[in-house]
Amino acid sequence: MREQLIKRYYALLEKGLHPLVKSGVSPNAISFLALVVSLSAGVCYGYGRIFPGGLLLLLAGFMDTVDGSVARLTGRSDRFGALLDSTLDRYAEFFVFFGLLFHFRHGWMSVVVIFALMGSVMVSYIKARAQSLGTVRTVGLMQRPERLALLIAGSLINGPVETFIPCYPDAAFSASLILLALLSNWTAVHRLIEGRKDLAYFPVDKE
Repeated sequence: MREQLIKRYYALLEKGLHPLVKSGVSPNAISFLALVVSLSAGVCYGYGRIFPGGLLLLLAGFMDTVDGSVARLTGRSDRFGALLDSTLDRYAEFFVFFGLLFHFRHGWMSVVVIFALMGSVMVSYIKARAQSLGTVRTVGLMQRPERLALLIAGSLINGPVETFIPCYPDAAFSASLILLALLSNWTAVHRLIEGRKDLAYFPVDKE
């Protein structure tokens, strides 16, 4: 189901990207611009501007799908581009979480943010490390698109919800962060367990 939705999304996206492709814009330029937008989202979160932060994060996530599509449509897909895109994705996550840490620096939610950051990083690390050791499956719920979707949803519904809970204005957003912390770390553990099964017949060189 997830794969079918992704295929349909990219099919629709690529139909609308022809003007951008004809302009000759570089996919790497789009990746760097998405990083700047993620940094802006982190700044918004840092200063408690949750709704604008969510909108910027939504834009950054959209741009993150555009760069890969432009690379494919222009024949510029290469290994370095994939490496650069993954690297910038990690920096983008750090920018967002640093903003969240600044916003929640005086309360218990700062611990939740740290665990959410830890889980997000470990989900990506375990996948990359396991793939470097052999062929493994991509398993688990909280891949990067799902993590972004959860943060964006929490950001955008936070405003309406806070009108009903005025004593705790960040209730919806905090709930999304708690869920992110729990599910991302569970996904990391799940990948580790399944990775053990997939790598059982590969020789392992420990770091």
